[in-house]
Amino acid sequence: MECYWELKRGKAPGIDGVEVEEYGEKLIENLKELVSRMKAKRYRAKPVKRVYIPKPDGTKRPLGIPVVEDKIVQMGIKEILEAIYEADFVESSYGFRPKRSCHDAIDAVNVTIMTKPINCIVDVDIKKFFDTADHKWMMECLKQRITDPNFLHLIGRFLKAGVMEDGKYTEVEKGTPQGVVVSPVLANIYLHYVLDLWFEKVVKRQTQGYAGLIRYADDFVVCYQSRKEAEKFREKLKERLDKFGLKISEDKSKIIEFGHNVWYKAEREDSKVATFDFLGITHYCTKTRSGWFKLGRKTARARYWRKVKEMNEWLKGVRNSVSWIEWWKTLGLKLVGHYRYGGISGNMVAINAFHLTAVKMAYKWINRRSP
Repeated sequence: MECYWELKRGKAPGIDGVEVEEYGEKLIENLKELVSRMKAKRYRAKPVKRVYIPKPDGTKRPLGIPVVEDKIVQMGIKEILEAIYEADFVESSYGFRPKRSCHDAIDAVNVTIMTKPINCIVDVDIKKFFDTADHKWMMECLKQRITDPNFLHLIGRFLKAGVMEDGKYTEVEKGTPQGVVVSPVLANIYLHYVLDLWFEKVVKRQTQGYAGLIRYADDFVVCYQSRKEAEKFREKLKERLDKFGLKISEDKSKIIEFGHNVWYKAEREDSKVATFDFLGITHYCTKTRSGWFKLGRKTARARYWRKVKEMNEWLKGVRNSVSWIEWWKTLGLKLVGHYRYGGISGNMVAINAFHLTAVKMAYKWINRRSP
């Protein structure tokens, strides 16, 4: 019952068309029947409904929408897995963990670059991680800490439940759908063994200079003191990920020179230092008022214009559906949401620019309504 009340309301239903509120009309009866089926091992996870949302690069990201009953069971699984693995996860892992956020990961990058002898950044993105994670390796990772065969079998059923798209059922042999309640914690467990522990116990011990990893879900950066060691790490990483059925997204991954010494050298030679994006924030080298090195941060260009486009489309669509007094409040909430994510030290210029652009678009569409 606690898992049911943790579910978000107003979300799209799964393949059975039942919404969270509708399931709750006979909550006690439904939960008793669900528990009896689970105890008798008659419970079967239903396929997730496949939908697509646009990505910044023009492609579409597949999402999976489970039925309400499966969401409830997955919520319980998620809380059990978090209770087990939170004690094991390394400090450099920030994605989808209790009392941790993307801002914590961004701040960790800032602290590392400002306080450690960093000269090189390895910016890595795993290609379609949630679609390619190997089920057999996933179960092997879970067996490292879990011995209950019934619990493991239940997770395995969710992994192999399949997807329903346009009325057609498709079996899946790999991947864990995004949008599914249990997917983030499973992704963390998978990458904990594939990447985090390997980096801490193998890579760091073979590195002479400083090396530090900051990971948020499948997006991570590695800060290095030596470029040669950074290049060696990238080659070893390819082999490591390939062993577990994963690939590096070459067009989104790069090695750049970055940090105190690189910036001071660029200042003397009147050249520019490369930048890198992490979690929608562009990190660049700049200086304080006193002329000392400082890590600059601003909203990434791609994210900024995507948000502007989304705001424009929303204003265009809502202007005639309800009175402006009603949607004006929603506009304020949307702006606050943008400020809360991008409202980090040094990003005031981008925040102000977005505010002015949003206000101009709002007045533009208001004036299109009527005289």
